[in-house]
Amino acid sequence: MTKADAKEIVAALTAQSAFAGCSRADLEDLANHSNRTSIPANWPLIHQETPADACYVILDGDADVIVKGETVASITTGAVVGEAGLASRKLRNATVTSTTALDLLHISAEEFGKLIDRRPSLKSVLLARTEPAATAADEA
Repeated sequence: MTKADAKEIVAALTAQSAFAGCSRADLEDLANHSNRTSIPANWPLIHQETPADACYVILDGDADVIVKGETVASITTGAVVGEAGLASRKLRNATVTSTTALDLLHISAEEFGKLIDRRPSLKSVLLARTEPAATAADEA
């Protein structure tokens, strides 16, 4: 990733209220240890009951969270998805399908672990929805 790419990612993250408690160094670390990717609308990003190998930050776009065939939530720019499986080391508890084209940060399982170990502010953002997501999946 070029410095210009990292700078653009940091700017996009800074604009998201979820990342308000993170320092510029936190966001630069995240930008430098993730990969930017995109997927088209109506594409499954994550499949329920599969091993967790990465999580994602939605930089732009919308998606639905589906548990056992039922839409349980709609998410948008700034959302972190896939973190529950990484944090719990369990199978994914939901399917996430894009409803618009998505611009994403892909964070590998290895980098996720390193980021949350060295960046407490990022840890709180990346894991903020882990417990509510697990509860919603259990209730569906």
